[in-house]
Amino acid sequence: MDNSPSSIPDKVEPQSVVTAVSKPEYGLHWLMLAMGCLVFVLSLWMSSDGETQVFLPGASLPLPDICTSKRVLGFDCPGCGLTRAFIAISHGQFQRAWQFNPASFLVYLLIVGQVPWQIYQLSRVHRGYLTVMSNWIYVLPALAAAGLIAQWMAKIFGSF
Repeated sequence: MDNSPSSIPDKVEPQSVVTAVSKPEYGLHWLMLAMGCLVFVLSLWMSSDGETQVFLPGASLPLPDICTSKRVLGFDCPGCGLTRAFIAISHGQFQRAWQFNPASFLVYLLIVGQVPWQIYQLSRVHRGYLTVMSNWIYVLPALAAAGLIAQWMAKIFGSF
């Protein structure tokens, strides 16, 4: 290889290393954004009687209770009360949300936090950059799951 000054080009064009984001990944960002927005809007829009029932605006019949654990096994699952807690959080009733499910704050932040995060990711893709990958993508859901299980066990053993 000739390293003489005449063989080295004056200007080297940078090579593009940007890899296109696959359509499924791009679609996943849109899906996560839509789901975060939907959860937030529904929690603002819906109401709760405070104990077990959740209502859509203008509806006199409550939504059905869908907890299989409660129906089949007779006791609450770790996620019981999340819908009512999300409604309470969105309406600024934090004490009430805590009573429904103490871990709801972590889960709520995780879900509603998807809105700005996915907007940021989609804006990066739109500008031609790769999406940001971080271990926090795995740590935060694990913390929320651990919080759900911890509060559930505390309820079972009588701490809450």
